[in-house]
Amino acid sequence: MADREVILLDSDSDEDEDLRRAIGLSLQDQSNVKDADADAVPEEAQNPEAAKQATFGSIMLDRKGMEEARLSRLGKRRRNSNSNEGSAGDPATKRLTPQQSERPGAAQPPYPQGIVRRTWTKGYPKTCDDITIEEVFQMEDLQLALLSSFQWDDEWLLSKLNVGTTRVLLLAFAADEESKQAMKENAPKNVRFCFPPMHGPGSMHSKLQVLKYAKYLRLVIPTGNLVPYDWGETGVMENMVFLIDLPRLDANVTCGMTVFGENMARFLTAAGVDDGMVKSLANYDFSATEKLGFVSSM
Repeated sequence: MADREVILLDSDSDEDEDLRRAIGLSLQDQSNVKDADADAVPEEAQNPEAAKQATFGSIMLDRKGMEEARLSRLGKRRRNSNSNEGSAGDPATKRLTPQQSERPGAAQPPYPQGIVRRTWTKGYPKTCDDITIEEVFQMEDLQLALLSSFQWDDEWLLSKLNVGTTRVLLLAFAADEESKQAMKENAPKNVRFCFPPMHGPGSMHSKLQVLKYAKYLRLVIPTGNLVPYDWGETGVMENMVFLIDLPRLDANVTCGMTVFGENMARFLTAAGVDDGMVKSLANYDFSATEKLGFVSSM
């Protein structure tokens, strides 16, 4: 997109004062926001004029309301966690015991060799084999997120991110230029879009996350979409998540790119991601992916 800023994975520049002010203003009350029924047919599907107000999840953004809802869910989750905490004799608790803590410091990658986790289903005992979207994102340490999905719940997704400190690039489908413009206008100021080109029949169905932290890059390939149902929060759906953390190379150090990295870069380029961002993948050590394959369909 001609009007999109180039985002680099190795960029550490701070958001300027104007952006912070704009984000702060965006958190104020939006009196014209209407409640949306998650099961209802999106209004823009019935009325083309409503498409002008569509977001990438077909829900108007009420960021102040989202923050209040997030805090409410957090309090409820903590209460449920306390009440559902298993005893030492609970078979579900004994079934899997973590070998090490998976809550690292900001600079320490917890998955240097890659690992597969199952999305945790709310209301069931949580073991070290399970993972939540919060644990994937590590919101407080996340600097940049490239997210791709077939389905979106924008209100839910943005409640899992700190859009004041995290730059976000969303790979999303839009049917036409009008829809693209509406999606951009209704998103927070530091949320950018990339619209993969569609050639003939098919759908933009990729699920990929590239998450940047201070000292490493996290690659995530989930089987679920970015909606609460697929992450066990509103149903009993179980999905799988592959994660691997790649350390950032020291200055003036180069490392040969693996086939995995080359195929991933090719996929991102085909999706329309800026060339500068794709090239900045070379600032990370991909050697742990030597025996892994990145398989995609374009």
